[in-house]
Amino acid sequence: MRSILPIGLCLVLAMPAWEKLDAEPGVEAERVSRASALDDGFGAVVISIRSEIYLDEPLDVFFLREGGDVANDADVVRFERKQGLIAFGNDTLKYKVHAYQLRPGTYRLVGHGMECPKVPAEDERCLIDAPGLFGREEISRPSRGYGVIAPTFEVRAGAVTYAGDFALTSRNTIEWSEVPSEELRQTERRLARLARAPEPVIPDEFKLKYGLFPRSYEDDLNRRY
Repeated sequence: MRSILPIGLCLVLAMPAWEKLDAEPGVEAERVSRASALDDGFGAVVISIRSEIYLDEPLDVFFLREGGDVANDADVVRFERKQGLIAFGNDTLKYKVHAYQLRPGTYRLVGHGMECPKVPAEDERCLIDAPGLFGREEISRPSRGYGVIAPTFEVRAGAVTYAGDFALTSRNTIEWSEVPSEELRQTERRLARLARAPEPVIPDEFKLKYGLFPRSYEDDLNRRY
């Protein structure tokens, strides 16, 4: 027993300083596979999340329900995209279309981040503690908060919203584009019995400008992703 305790203590001390111990902000969106699986009073949203930056941690994209408070997790929905474990290169450039069920309402993009302890405020970057040569150092991660001028989509009970694709660029911005019809075909068949909700409202400055390509990102310690 005496030999086990020192080993356990060493493992704890060796844990990376950036290990996430707290719950993530917002509520993770709940996947729905077909129209009949939609709970009463809920609507469906079809969305794709991508990234041209290689993700060494999951990317979270946050939306706030109209009338809610960003400080209240119950009012914030979180969509997540991960890098594939056995992928060669950056597989987050590929579309990954999923359907989710949400409460009715209008949802506005309010932020994105990796390892963020909270939803970042407008133009704010998430800071985390990371190990350095001389102890712990505070660094920023790909992240940003957005103001009231941002993409929105409406969810209606018993209907489906095709929200489009939201992609993280090397400019540390989320930019929107339409999902190609061939990427939507299978999901559209599964949700065909649902009425169609209005199209998303996308300000021009959030529309994808240059397409997505594998790119790197430099953090505050000049580390590249």
